[in-house]
Parts: sequence; structure tokens; C-alpha cells
Amino acid sequence: MSSYDVIIVGGGHNGLVAASYLAMNGMKVAVLERRPIIGGACTTEELWPGIKVSTGAYVLSLLRPKIIKDLNLYQRGLKVKIKDPGLFLPTSKGGLYIWSDLKKTQREIEKYSKRDAEFYAKWSDLWEKFSYLADIFMLNPPPQLDQLSNLFGGMGNEEDSLSFLRVVLSDAKSMLNEYFESEEVKSALAEDSVVGTFSPPSAPGTAYVLAHHVIGEVNGVKGAWGYPEGGMGSVTQSLMIAAKENGVDVFLNTRVDEILVHNGKAVGVKLDNGKVINSKYVLSNADPKTTFLKLLRNAELESRYLNRIASLKTEGVSFKIVGYLEELPDFGHGKNLSPEHGSSILIIDSLEHLEKSYADAVATGFSKRPWLSINILNINDQTLAPSGYFVFSIFGQYLRYSRKLDEKKEEIYQTVLEEIREYAPNFRPVKYEVLTPLDIERRFGIWEGNIFHLDMTPDQMLFFRPTEFMNKYRTPIKGLYLCGAGTHPGGGVTGAPGYNAAMTLLDDVKRGS
Repeated sequence: MSSYDVIIVGGGHNGLVAASYLAMNGMKVAVLERRPIIGGACTTEELWPGIKVSTGAYVLSLLRPKIIKDLNLYQRGLKVKIKDPGLFLPTSKGGLYIWSDLKKTQREIEKYSKRDAEFYAKWSDLWEKFSYLADIFMLNPPPQLDQLSNLFGGMGNEEDSLSFLRVVLSDAKSMLNEYFESEEVKSALAEDSVVGTFSPPSAPGTAYVLAHHVIGEVNGVKGAWGYPEGGMGSVTQSLMIAAKENGVDVFLNTRVDEILVHNGKAVGVKLDNGKVINSKYVLSNADPKTTFLKLLRNAELESRYLNRIASLKTEGVSFKIVGYLEELPDFGHGKNLSPEHGSSILIIDSLEHLEKSYADAVATGFSKRPWLSINILNINDQTLAPSGYFVFSIFGQYLRYSRKLDEKKEEIYQTVLEEIREYAPNFRPVKYEVLTPLDIERRFGIWEGNIFHLDMTPDQMLFFRPTEFMNKYRTPIKGLYLCGAGTHPGGGVTGAPGYNAAMTLLDDVKRGS
């Protein structure tokens, strides 16, 4: 390898996004990925012969349309099928479907509450207004204190601006209780408020986490989620194609051992085989703790920076179980293909279920009845498995990170299986793999297995992400930038941190700073 203008540590989706934009602006860029496959936690892996699974992220919505368009991802192989219905909650009344179509969803909700059906339109309208700010909010550095009024002013009127501010600061439980009376409706809509974060829905800031997950779109449909053909790895495959066609060098099985710093400036990296690669700039797609506490272990940094990074909340609490079935699970409508099989099937009884799951994890490390989101990934995708097999992904919380989680895998599996069989007695995996936060750490290199790199709590969002000292992608080390989910706007497959970090670097180069 020769020297580069920019080295990007990690081939996750944000690193690949940053690489393309930098290369498109004339920079010589290399992406160094430690694993034999590209994508970080956005990847598809063949775990059993002929069976391909999205082992990390499993559905798509938040990838910014501007990035898709700028990098021609559809022309480079990305195909996404809308997940509709988006959600299904098994209930004693045949279940609750949440569709992309407002009227269709209202008819579903009327089975539980006519008032809630009416208020669902108001709920949808709230997030519709919020979604118009998505690109302004996400594809820019976080607004600073003196800029917040301008951002809120973009909502159009004072009432909407105050609603936006409330979302940032409020808890999801209060908002859901304000809009809805039915526990079924509240349960179906609450999941997005706690995904990936060690908080119950009653914690301040969870309304923002909810907002973060409902302002995406698929194929132009606002708020929709979808399944990429070929699994989530097809997203990063299309990003890698874009990067390579823009002149980026991508190296797999290339583990960075250290980011090299000389006289306070990043000057390249050292690989685990001792090889040194020089560069003018380094972007780290790794999480902040890995970057500063591991890769910069020999750099001279003020203790206040290191202490602040070390104190960040990064404890992973999400787990996955992936595998395949030989028949579709019967959630009350038989074993033949039903609408719920293409949706996210939620095992959530009530808001209290989520609160209790959190309390259990605080007390013992694992929820007695974790909440679950089940997806059958190949209903509309024949590339993932042979005919007659059904690939599933189960996402659950709360399971606290521990170095001893390997010992709990069978307990986790049996707990989850027992819970699912309360609703679908024929749920019988042929093969499965449990991925705990410890597995997520080892597999994807994410500190403590936190899928968002850092908890998305008010003290770690906006101008506090990752810290108040480095909230605009720059770091105290000249020439070193952060471009992962530990920066604004946070986790999920958005591409926004990568885009923003690239724009920040390009701006610094233009200004000669």
C-alpha cells in the first residue's frame, strides 16, 4: 500500500459513505476493514449452507435519500422492498397491524379504540412534520445552542417548534399516554423508543429515540421500513461498489492496531502485522472508546479528554437470535403466508412490559420476559434461502453486557423460545445462533456491543455526541475525525455521520485548517 490523503478505519456503512464523498472531491482514499467481509454491522453472512442472514442491522429506512441519489446506489444494485404492514402485534382480537396507509391502520386501531384511531392521524401528522426537518437535522453537524431557535423555527410556527423541542426532551411513555388509551396501540408504537438504549420508555429522551426511528423512508414512502434484497449486506455492497468506482482502495482482513500521531497530528496507521501506512488525514469509523482508548493508546492526550471518553455510556443491552425454520410461525392466522410474516412481529404486552423488562435487567442483567421484534427476512427475497426455508431475525432487550454472557446463551434462547411459543406454538428453529452484546463486540468490534456505539440519551445527543469537546466530527488531534454512529445524529443505517464527517474534512481542507 502506498500513502494516502485519507485512511478510513473500518468498512462500515458510514466509513464507505465518507470514502465516496472524499474520493469524489479528488482525494486518494483507502478503507481498511478488519473482517473478511465489508459492512461492519450492516452485513449479510452465510451462517449455514445456502442460508444467508443479516447478523447485525436487519431492516432499512434511515439511509438518507440524498446519499442514495448522490452515490447512485439503486443503479449499483440496491433494491428495497417496503415492509407493509410495518408492524404486527399479536393480540386476543386477531392482532394489530400497522400499515403504511393511514386509513387502513385506523380501521385496525378501531378494533381497540375509536378514539385512538382518530388520534393516530394526529400522531402521524406530528412525525410527518418532523420528517421534513430530517435532512436538515441529520445531514449537518449538530446545531449549537445559539442555532437551536433557527432549527425550531423551521417547523413553521411556535406550536410546532415547541412540539419539536418537547420530543427532544420528553419520554415516550408520556407522549404515548397523551395520544392513546389502548395498551395494544401503545405497545405497537413504543418499540422504537427503546431500541438499542438502556432506558425504559419512561426515561427522558426516549421520545427523541422514537423520533429518530420514524423519520426515515423507503422508495419515497415516508416513515416506511423495508428489506433490502440480499439482506442488509446489499446496502454496504452497493456502497463499496460506489467507493471503488470513485477510486477508493478497499482492503479486507486488514486490522488497524494503532492510529499514529506525531506532534499532535494524525499521520497514518499501523496494522497488526506492523506495517505502517501514511496519510494526511484519518477518519475513524470505530466507536469513540475503541478509537481513543485502544487505537490512540500511545498518543499524548489530555486526561480530561480521556476521562470524558471513558465515562461515556456504552453498555450494550441488545441481543439477536438468527436462524431458519421449515414452516411459517402461526400467530393466529395459520401456517400459510399471512401479512404479519412480512412485518416486524412485536412481542410486547404493554408499556409496563417494557418497564418491567428494563427493571429486571437492572436487577439481574437479563429480562425475565424480554421484549422482542421478529422478522422473517426472506418472504419476498429468494436470494437468502432455498425454497421451503424461512430465515428469521429476532431482536430483543434487555441483556446487559458481561464477559460471562457465553454461559447464558442457552438460557437466553430457551427464555425467548418459550415467550414466542405463547403466541406461535409451532415456532421451531432448525438451526439458530444467539448473538449477545459480547458477541456483537467480538464480531463487529463495537465496545461492549452497543449497537449505536453510545446510548442515545439526552446527555449523549446533539452537541454532546460523543462529547462537548468533539461534537463536530473533529477531535483534539489535528487531522483525525470521527465518522461513526458515536457522532451526530447517532445510530442506525443512516449514512449521515459518514457524510457529515466527509463534509467537515473537505471544509477544513478548503479553509486550510
